[in-house]
Amino acid sequence: MKKLFRRLFPVQKSAVMPEQFIFNEAVHFEKQCIFIAIPKTGSTAIRSQLKQTGTAFIPNSHLSILQVREALYVYYLKNALGCNKGFPTKSIPSDQEIRAKANKEFNSFFKFSAVRNPWARTVSLYYRHDGTELRDKISFSEFCTQNKYASDTCHHPTLHKNQIDWLTDENGKILMDYVYKLENLNSALDEINRLTNGRLSLKSIRENINPDSKARNYRDLYTDHTKKLIAKAFEKDIDHFKYSF
Repeated sequence: MKKLFRRLFPVQKSAVMPEQFIFNEAVHFEKQCIFIAIPKTGSTAIRSQLKQTGTAFIPNSHLSILQVREALYVYYLKNALGCNKGFPTKSIPSDQEIRAKANKEFNSFFKFSAVRNPWARTVSLYYRHDGTELRDKISFSEFCTQNKYASDTCHHPTLHKNQIDWLTDENGKILMDYVYKLENLNSALDEINRLTNGRLSLKSIRENINPDSKARNYRDLYTDHTKKLIAKAFEKDIDHFKYSF
């Protein structure tokens, strides 16, 4: 079976694309992992260590696990198109084989992600220097009132209401192998190393630091009213991941 897959799915042949062609920052084929980068959860530091050279099939870094699962089939379909050089056709995979390849890799790859305290994350979103910048346009109280989705301030909003929505399938089932809290990063990296038998040896580094952000002391920005607004808006995250103010 392995030999058949290698024959049907050669690794990024130059005949398919003139430049090196990768799926996305979310998927690392060599390390056999899928990292779901939820915005403002320390994802830049992880993505920088998983960075690959090449043109991304889907450039957006913040895909959900469901989007990755569905797009893997399209990625392999793209790689298989326009490759037939002989007659009769022998080496081009069928649609069934393409789907089997995509499903096999999705199921076998180590899928992980990070989440963050919703109250701290809201402050980080408000003070962000990328995406949609709002700190000089509306007050923090207005921001809390209007912030309905966990990706509202992103250039490519997915309209996920909560962080957990990046990690689930159509029926709300979590598809991840490991989800850690940003607040427990160091111990989480040790656990990831153990779970992958050393394949993913990630370091705790600081990337994309915003010196103007007040997320470290996020409690100082809240009133009883805004605290309750965030508790209601992101109740699912708070309940599932057991966060408190």
